[in-house]
Amino acid sequence: MMCRALDLSFCLLSLSSFIACFGTLNMLNKIVHIHADASVHVSVRVSDDSSNSERCSRTIIVDNIQLPHLTWLELFYMRWTVVLTLVYSFLVMIMIRAKYMSHFQINQVTSNGMMLVGTVLAVVLLISTTILHERTPFVEVWCNNFIIYYLYYIDLNTIVAVAYFIYTSCYLLVSSDGDQEPVYIM
Repeated sequence: MMCRALDLSFCLLSLSSFIACFGTLNMLNKIVHIHADASVHVSVRVSDDSSNSERCSRTIIVDNIQLPHLTWLELFYMRWTVVLTLVYSFLVMIMIRAKYMSHFQINQVTSNGMMLVGTVLAVVLLISTTILHERTPFVEVWCNNFIIYYLYYIDLNTIVAVAYFIYTSCYLLVSSDGDQEPVYIM
């Protein structure tokens, strides 16, 4: 079986991914999307104060076909993908911690399920990150780089968690084959 130090390092990676999801969600929630053809007029006050100490202030995206921007649906999917990745990284962290602290064993079904969910989340997160990388929503370059690098970091940690469950699944498959006695058919 994997050594306990490696399990602990995977658990710490999942914890860092869990924390990074909160920073990413904070940045994604600063993007406000307004439809240009909305029947209700929305008044938005933007402060003209140049001494605004808050970096990466709220960004307002108005639907404009000529400019590359995030649509409302892309932003919605991106937020929920990050939320689901947050839950996934929390579950990975709890499962590995339970395995590390006690004699809890992850079974084959759980390992395969976590592997499948993690793969889907990693692919969707990678696609949404490349879309966000092409359509920079913030005015400041630093803010765009911040959210892009956080999303790539979360995606990388999700792929590492999938690799952990692939290893666990293969180990359980190999160890279960060795435990069974051969059946002879006459």
